Amino acid sequence: MEKEKQIIINGLGESTAKSYAGSYMRLRRLLNLTDKRKPIRNTPLNEVLGAVLAVENPSTSYSVFVITKKLFDYERNKKQFDDADMLIKERKRTIQVEKNINLKQTLPTYLNIESAIKKETDPVTYITSYIMFYCNTRNMDIALADLHASKKSDYDKDRNHLVIDGKNVLFIRNVYKTSKKYGVKENIIQNKKFYQFVKELLGNDDIVKLYSRKDGTNLTKSSIASYLKHKVVLNLNEGLIIKAVIQYANEKGSYDMLRTISQNRGTGVNILLSEYDVSNIKPPTLII
Repeated sequence: MEKEKQIIINGLGESTAKSYAGSYMRLRRLLNLTDKRKPIRNTPLNEVLGAVLAVENPSTSYSVFVITKKLFDYERNKKQFDDADMLIKERKRTIQVEKNINLKQTLPTYLNIESAIKKETDPVTYITSYIMFYCNTRNMDIALADLHASKKSDYDKDRNHLVIDGKNVLFIRNVYKTSKKYGVKENIIQNKKFYQFVKELLGNDDIVKLYSRKDGTNLTKSSIASYLKHKVVLNLNEGLIIKAVIQYANEKGSYDMLRTISQNRGTGVNILLSEYDVSNIKPPTLII
């Protein structure tokens, strides 16, 4: 089992390797492979794909499908793989369309969210919501941030940083989902209320964690969502906020805004449109 798992995660980054290892173990459970000496490869492919397609959630199904493709020769089993791939994507698309139809009716507008942020009085909620909304970030980008009273010559590369710089706040991101592809990102936040809240949280300290556990240690990546759950305006989350922002860019017809979102988030425009555009309900028309 361990040898087979190593084949799957070899050469991958830490986060991706952990995700793939988890999917590998999930696939073993789906196949009821309790004997660690038995590799998945010894199971007939049609049986493995049957277990994969029996998973109700298409995202989970796809995660174990990816593992299956790493264990069996694609070229020799091309039709089986392609058919399974298409079926999973069709299921995912059906669920996505249903969610988008509902979200178009219930999702707060960009202006609603912006108004809620302006009215927010809790410093942590304001900073969290502001960054998520205007810098288009994910939870991790914010949860791993340290506040600094002044600029430094060097910063912890395993953390993100909100640095007082004159009357502005410099937001430095070392740690985010696609950092290996896009590198360090920086935003200059020129907002008086944001600046004042950062100063308030710092007090007389030089460095303060925006989020930490009760014992003062850094949050673990697995606990981030639970910590941020009640620190975003209107009880929203990162996914809903980015969808509202994309919807606004669509309504404004602004390519510049879309490019800025892509740059800030570290996500290609094609992914933003396929995953976060709530107007993505019908396939493009073939009629000209």
